[in-house]
Amino acid sequence: METIAKNPFKARKLGQLLIKFSAPAVAGMFVNALYNIASRIFIGNEVGSLGIAGISILFPMGLIFIAFSMLIGVGSNALFSIRLGEKRYEDAQMILGNAFVYLVLIAALEISVSYIFLDKILAFMGATPEIMPYAQAYARPILFGYFFFIIGLGLNNFIRSSGNPKTAMATQIIGACINIIFAPLFIFKFGWGMAGAAWAVVIGQLVSFIWIMAFFTGRRANYRISWKYLNARFDIFKDSVTVGLAQFIFQIASGTLNIILNHALIKYGGNIAVSAMGVVIAVNTIVIMPLIGISQGAQPLIGYNYGAKKYATSIQTLKMAIRWGMGLSLIGFIIIQVFARQIVSLFDANDLQLIELSSRALRIFHLMLPLTSIPIFATSFFQAINKPVKAGVLSLSRQVLLLMPLVLILPLFMGLDGVFYAPPTADFLTVILAVYLLNKYFAKHKQSFFFTRRKP
Repeated sequence: METIAKNPFKARKLGQLLIKFSAPAVAGMFVNALYNIASRIFIGNEVGSLGIAGISILFPMGLIFIAFSMLIGVGSNALFSIRLGEKRYEDAQMILGNAFVYLVLIAALEISVSYIFLDKILAFMGATPEIMPYAQAYARPILFGYFFFIIGLGLNNFIRSSGNPKTAMATQIIGACINIIFAPLFIFKFGWGMAGAAWAVVIGQLVSFIWIMAFFTGRRANYRISWKYLNARFDIFKDSVTVGLAQFIFQIASGTLNIILNHALIKYGGNIAVSAMGVVIAVNTIVIMPLIGISQGAQPLIGYNYGAKKYATSIQTLKMAIRWGMGLSLIGFIIIQVFARQIVSLFDANDLQLIELSSRALRIFHLMLPLTSIPIFATSFFQAINKPVKAGVLSLSRQVLLLMPLVLILPLFMGLDGVFYAPPTADFLTVILAVYLLNKYFAKHKQSFFFTRRKP
């Protein structure tokens, strides 16, 4: 096959390969985060803090949609990379076709249920009577776009793993750029407000989806979506779900946590607290998305080398990714701690209450940012080497066993500050767990944690 002669995982040094696969993912994720923060800035300056709160209320829904996309997309992609390493190219092609079918089915089901029960879902997620009209105006258009987003997000992993990281990056950049162009036009020029912000997102998601499908049905793809491989094989689905379960649990837990968070913010701080956390989360995407990008770039390298039984190389890839991630997050930490007030002022320079509360929350929320890359990459690593239990333990520990109880308990003693301090506290404990699990695995392969390599 053509794919054997053009193996994208060979003929380069490890660092060069990691750059090749990670740099486009980082760029794509960063631009993706940029349009996310830009939408909130536009809404904040045109609609005000309640508009930001309306978008924030919908955030858990987006996380749950992403969870189902990752359940299929990430799990199937991990198996896809392993099959490439094993040189089982026909099986890899079958996994891709199976993933596409199940992504379409899941997306259709999710969007249909969301439209039918929209008002009840928004109330459940924490929308107060003041926030509800803004959340409804944003949700009704954007649900249409989420159908394409769910499928596209899942498939984009395969573009990267099949040796086309720049194309995967372009998928994210195209949608983001379209959003950034149309959002101010719809919001300010046409006066569409919340609905205008949503329709800008929808157009970007639709164009990105068309781009992805054009790639997988065109000549540039070594692995294509074709009728021959479109199937709904339960055995492949089951294996994919098993591997992708950790990311699914993480995202579902994140969505559930954000619902609990919304209710805690309303209880202890009112609508303005929801708006402030919306600002914090928007900024957080800017500093976290590059880490996710490095993780996505490293995952196919780790999976390929693990499948080829090059265990030391897969471990060295992880350690290199962690070092890069810590460097980026340290820069983000310094910027946030020094310029928090200036950053949050971009969202609404006239609302002094929002600026004061958001800047304080922003600094507290990111106290553990320099070490955040360790559990992120550890979870991705265990997924890539088909260790779903360990990946699931890490995901569950942070979101369910630690953060949820902390969000409920700390405010009893600290009020609203307790809500803000819960995430960095959970992050600190999760870092300890991640280091322990990684070190235990490394020891089996005569490797030490982080920089050095043990001699056999």
